[in-house]
Amino acid sequence: MADANWLRGRAAIVGIGSTAYGLRGEFTERGELSMAAEAVAAACADAGIAPADIDGWSSYSMDGTEPGDLAHAFGSRPVRLASMTHGGGGAAMGGAFLHAAMAVATGQADVCVVYRSICQGQMPYGQAMAKAPRLPAFSWAVPYGLMAPGQMFALAAVRHMHLYGTTEEHFCRIAVNAREMAANNPLARFRQPLSVDQYFSMPYIYEPMRRPDFCMESDVAVAVVITSAERAADLDAHAVHIAAASFGAPQRYGQGLLGSYNMRDDDFASAGQRTVAADLYSKAGLGPSDVDVAQIYDHFSPLVLMGLEDFGFCEIGESGPFVASGGIGLDALPLNTSGGNLAEVYAHGMTLVTEAVRQLRGTAVNQVADAEVALVVGGAGPTPTSALILTKGTP
Repeated sequence: MADANWLRGRAAIVGIGSTAYGLRGEFTERGELSMAAEAVAAACADAGIAPADIDGWSSYSMDGTEPGDLAHAFGSRPVRLASMTHGGGGAAMGGAFLHAAMAVATGQADVCVVYRSICQGQMPYGQAMAKAPRLPAFSWAVPYGLMAPGQMFALAAVRHMHLYGTTEEHFCRIAVNAREMAANNPLARFRQPLSVDQYFSMPYIYEPMRRPDFCMESDVAVAVVITSAERAADLDAHAVHIAAASFGAPQRYGQGLLGSYNMRDDDFASAGQRTVAADLYSKAGLGPSDVDVAQIYDHFSPLVLMGLEDFGFCEIGESGPFVASGGIGLDALPLNTSGGNLAEVYAHGMTLVTEAVRQLRGTAVNQVADAEVALVVGGAGPTPTSALILTKGTP
């Protein structure tokens, strides 16, 4: 039987880079390819690796930038990996990292880049979940009036409230935490404080979720350079190791909350990530008590509460009281420490990875003292979803 921990200590993140953070449509004239190239160049500069050395390319969510176009733009080495991980939004992000990590760990490639480029002016639908995309996954739900992700996730939020007594005050705590973390981040889009009174003065988008409960719409590209642990040791970069990566979904989850409701009842009022969490912790040989900083995908604030439960930071149904009693924050469980999708930028989760890297390097704006283990969770809802555990030094 194969060793479940075989990846541990064999792949490392050595470079991170991004474009500026734009509003929806701000970078339409540049386009996704130009933005992706800028992010890749920045990540390679951070790693001390020439873009021409890249021989592996990995992305997700049907990114519109082809690996061949990037390789041609940089005059890179012959392509040895060109990987696309299926899944909506940022759900499959961890799968893209897993493919790149496996490639460098097994010698399939020497230097891989995971990238995501989003130029929303080139897209026919809204990414921020308030508008209705024209996607096949939605066809099952449209006859019932569910035509946007926000509507579908609102149902799960209401179910969680019904089963466990979760309240809108608990959603508010997630939104307020995002603004608190973004306040010190000079790159964040929403740095203004958000008071409880301000939160409740805002209208519902889809009840029970208000405007601050929704991620923003952004034009942005982010890239991350991954190589083997052996090569990372020879670089001047501050390497962060990939202890484990996992992606998947519970049985019968289908497309999760994005159009299919055939899952078990206890999975419906969840992030759909319990199987991923169990697999991830087993592979890493770590658990929730080992995590120093958590970056949990925040497309909608109620799903962050469910993610806290699925990844074992509190019992099922207890995330509301957990956050209300001070369970998150720099003096408790540091959560989404750059502002996340709600307040920093919406890059389909890639900035959650780059923030985890900064935390483990010791260069984050809201630095967690002695951070050695970071959890990064992909978007909840679609199938597959995913997660990563990153460590400072070899795990």
